[in-house]
Amino acid sequence: MYGQKQRSLLDVLEENGAITDENAAQVRARLRLADDDSDEAAILREYVSQAMIDLATRARTMGVPFVVLADVQPELEAVQKMRSSYAYKSRVVPIRMEGDALVVAMADPLDLELIDELRIVTDYEIVSVLGETEEIEDAVRRFYGKSTEQLIAGTLSGPSGAVELESVEEISDYGLQADVLARDPTVMEAVNQIIIDAVRVGATDIHIEPFEDEVQIRYRIDGVLERKPAPSKHLQRAITSRVKLMSDMNIAETRRPQDGRIEIRIATLGRREIDIRVSTVPTVWGESVAMRILDKNTVRRGLDQLGLLDENLILFREMIRKPWGIILATGPTGSGKTTTLNACLNEINEEGVKIITVEDPVEYDMEGINQIGVNAEIGVTFSAALRHILRQDPDKVMVGEIRDLETAEMAIHTSLTGHLVFSSLHTNDAPQSITRLISMGIDPYLIASTLEGVVAQRLPRRVCPSCSKKEAPTDKELTAFGINLDKRESDWVVPRPVGCAQCRGTGYRGRIGIYEIMQMTEPLRDLALKGVSAGHIRRAATQGGMQSLRMDGWRKSLRGITTPEEVIRLTPDEDMAITHTG
Repeated sequence: MYGQKQRSLLDVLEENGAITDENAAQVRARLRLADDDSDEAAILREYVSQAMIDLATRARTMGVPFVVLADVQPELEAVQKMRSSYAYKSRVVPIRMEGDALVVAMADPLDLELIDELRIVTDYEIVSVLGETEEIEDAVRRFYGKSTEQLIAGTLSGPSGAVELESVEEISDYGLQADVLARDPTVMEAVNQIIIDAVRVGATDIHIEPFEDEVQIRYRIDGVLERKPAPSKHLQRAITSRVKLMSDMNIAETRRPQDGRIEIRIATLGRREIDIRVSTVPTVWGESVAMRILDKNTVRRGLDQLGLLDENLILFREMIRKPWGIILATGPTGSGKTTTLNACLNEINEEGVKIITVEDPVEYDMEGINQIGVNAEIGVTFSAALRHILRQDPDKVMVGEIRDLETAEMAIHTSLTGHLVFSSLHTNDAPQSITRLISMGIDPYLIASTLEGVVAQRLPRRVCPSCSKKEAPTDKELTAFGINLDKRESDWVVPRPVGCAQCRGTGYRGRIGIYEIMQMTEPLRDLALKGVSAGHIRRAATQGGMQSLRMDGWRKSLRGITTPEEVIRLTPDEDMAITHTG
């Protein structure tokens, strides 16, 4: 009121609990001895911080209470009245309930328009108190989920119990756009943590899948999907929007599939550089997100690190040193074909050799190799790129995949002009690659004259060396490997998975390649020329010394590298008659 003496800073501090009773008594005693009230601030600095004095000064000027948020314990009931995204956007944070009113700390407690909006949003009367802007932002993180792991689990443990996470659908009612929602601090931390955890455990893929009542997060680890703690269903749109924002997608477009890319460096994991290929597709319950993790460290593998046994390694090295022809890597998606082809290129990458690749997409940067990325939108396809490659005077060429007749014809034409061509093909085993090319429309005589070798492969999981135990193979396993039970050897033992902390209880850690290498010989070229079935080619190749996928897996089981279960799970069920070659 006009003419009334302004309250002292000490009174304001006392009323708001910012100074202890004992310290307040000492300040009051010293003020009585002081000559001038102007000494009040100087004396108070010995008992409270300058920031506290500034806050009290502003509160006194505005005529409102203030709060020191660092000392506030969140009340569950109050925090649940407001969503974190809205609180962070508006620079407000709920503190406690006072009867039918909600006490809210605000950067500007005199903003009547915001107070009216808060009243509508919460459906409560609002008691506004002054808070520092930075403290409000920190309080939002602390009250609503500073810990990302707790956020993903769905609750935040605080002094007042578990705080429920916000509903994304309800947030949108307050006018928040998708790009604003994606920048919410708790959502950003959640997505970062999902990626970091996946890289830490060696996952190759992250799947974020929406369903009617839940959102499911799964990592593909060692070729097998493992379910991970997932956030509330209401956070699905927020997390998807954040991933799309990071990968430069159109976050407003939710009806069409999109592809994007994220390049990150994770400081906490030795500053590892990670490239993530992101794909989104619309489903009945929202957008499904798949993220392929490409760790640039894996490209440095050589042939001797793939798991090839000695005789197969020698044979494969002979094949890739051919001056011309075609070398194919076959197998299903995720069987390691790209890794094998990259290892081949690393093996032959020498100063006097020019190598050009055509890939969709270029997954790893390889030093000293010219890499071309496919872009169908502008006409850069596998076949179109191959036409232009020949004008670049290459020695060796790698085509990411032979998908159609045009690409296959260009690959054969490239090999006929004196180049060694590497590529991949989707077949179950090596002999089927010949029949697949014929079914595409390639003349058998071209296959017989250009194909130099085929490697089929799978990636069974390595048994964990820390916890595995050794047992004799069962009759069922021996039969599956085509071994006559009468020829069983008494010293045969194979590993069994157990499970420990080192392998996350799975019994497996890492993967190892198993291979079927078919080198084209004159008998095989004659069969290819005749266009016979894959079964005929397999029998001839086996008689010529080719070891099947399952045979290679059996040998690695006997060496304690993987388990019979893994080999049988991943290899074709075929009639085998093998003897112990351990």
